[in-house]
Amino acid sequence: MTVSPIVAVIVPFRADGTIEFTALGDYLALLDHAGVTSVLVNGTSGEFASLTMAERRQVTEFCRAAWPHHLIVHVGATTTADVIDLIQHANNLTDQLAVIAPYFFADPPEAGVERFFTEVLDFCRKPVLLYNFPRHTQADLPPALVARLAERFPAVCGVKDSGKDREVTRQYKALCPRLQVLAGDDRIGPRAPELGIDGGVSGAGGPVAELPVAIAAAARAGLVDQAQRWQAVFDRYTDTRKALPLSEIAFAKAALSARLPGFPAHMRAPLLTATTDQQDTIRTFMRDTMIGALPRR
Repeated sequence: MTVSPIVAVIVPFRADGTIEFTALGDYLALLDHAGVTSVLVNGTSGEFASLTMAERRQVTEFCRAAWPHHLIVHVGATTTADVIDLIQHANNLTDQLAVIAPYFFADPPEAGVERFFTEVLDFCRKPVLLYNFPRHTQADLPPALVARLAERFPAVCGVKDSGKDREVTRQYKALCPRLQVLAGDDRIGPRAPELGIDGGVSGAGGPVAELPVAIAAAARAGLVDQAQRWQAVFDRYTDTRKALPLSEIAFAKAALSARLPGFPAHMRAPLLTATTDQQDTIRTFMRDTMIGALPRR
């Protein structure tokens, strides 16, 4: 059964690079109004790799205070000590944890990846999503490894798969049916049931969060045609995002500024902020094409 979509939260920055918490609160309120019931913080869309450990803890604390629904906190890092510190901090604040595969060292041995997870999972006091994103980690999270970890650690409850190989996505579920398998793919929508998975996680789709919410609701109700119609609208947004030569996070920040006037579009290096012309193009697209096409609640 398709579950309600999870939205990966974007972190706004001021021009000086500091976190703009007022804008972050406004964004969470927009997601709440859109019908989102579960968010993931400090993930890729939240530029976690550009945040200090102290900032990640601040974002977690702020979101827990501001978000009244299900909260997932990503605690992945390059050292097991940092992961454990983040886990121990988040255990008392979050409903669920997420841990990405170790990153930077290209093609690490599977035994080393398994050791990384076994060293941190014992500290988890909340359910855990394992996070597969080989494009950024340069390491696959093999389905057989996930199945072994799930058998050894009952806290492992699912997988967030942001890889491109949908056969791998299927195998996560096939090898361990109890796991909740979620694809990090804004096009997955109505296809989740046919893939045998549970749903999706959207990062860049946050500015139009009403769409993944409506798609999942229609899919749960068996309204396939309706789900596909809303997916077509969502695909228009995704196509426009992919057509511009900038990161999906930079696009999403500019798109949010069309719905939340004053929402800052700034990015931290090495990612680049959308140019003024790009921001104008994105805001015009949002105002003229997307906002009026969103489902009404």
